[in-house]
Amino acid sequence: MAGDSADSGGVNISASGAVGVGRDIAGRDIVYNIQTQGVDPAVLRDLEDRLNQFLAQFLTLHRQLEEWKDLHNLLQDLQVRFTTCRSYGLEFGRRDHPGPGLLGALSGAAAQQARQMERWLYEFSLNWQQCKITHDQLRRYALGLRYIGPAYSPSAQTGPEPMKLLDRAQTALEAALADGDRYNLADQIGEFAKLVDDYLYLADKALRDVAKQINELPQQVRLTVKL
Repeated sequence: MAGDSADSGGVNISASGAVGVGRDIAGRDIVYNIQTQGVDPAVLRDLEDRLNQFLAQFLTLHRQLEEWKDLHNLLQDLQVRFTTCRSYGLEFGRRDHPGPGLLGALSGAAAQQARQMERWLYEFSLNWQQCKITHDQLRRYALGLRYIGPAYSPSAQTGPEPMKLLDRAQTALEAALADGDRYNLADQIGEFAKLVDDYLYLADKALRDVAKQINELPQQVRLTVKL
C-alpha cells in the first residue's frame, strides 16, 4: 500500500501510519493517526478493508436517506395540496339531490343544485390543476431514482409500484372529471387520496428505517490496533 492520497470517501493506509478520509462524510474530515511500525501488513490490510467497508455503507445509507427525504417531501406537498380537492369528494358523492326527472328539472331547488354542482366541478378543476403540478414533480423525481430502488419508467412500467398506481389513478380521475360523472369522480378522488396517503406512509417508514441503520452503523465497527 503506497502513500498515495486517499480518494474521496475511501481510506488508504501508508507505511508512515497516516490514514486519511476525504470530505465525503457528512461534510467533515475524519483522520486516523496510527503508528504502524512492527505491525503485520495483513492487520493493516484488514483495517483498511474494514474502514472502507464502513465508509461505503455509510455513504450508501446517507444517499438513501436523502432520496427518501426528497420523495417524502414531495408526497407531503401533494397530500396537502390535495386536501381541498378531497373535500369536494364528499359533495360529489351525495345522493340526496333530486333526479333528472321532468318535475325535478323544473323545480327551483333542482336548478339551484345543478348550478351548485357545476360550480363545485369548476372549483375542483382549478384546485386539481395545482395538484397535477405537484404530481408531475413527483413523477419527474421518481424517474431519476438511484439509491432507493429502480427508477420509474412509465413506458416500461417499471419502478415503484405506488407511483404506477398514482399515475393510473390520475388518469381515471381526469376521465371522470371530463365526463362530468360526479359519482365516479367522488370514487376516484377517494382512491387518489388513499394512494397518496399509503405512499407517504411507506416513505415515512423507509426514512425511519434508514435513519436507524445509520445510527446503528458505527456500533458495528470495532477497530483495535496493537502498537
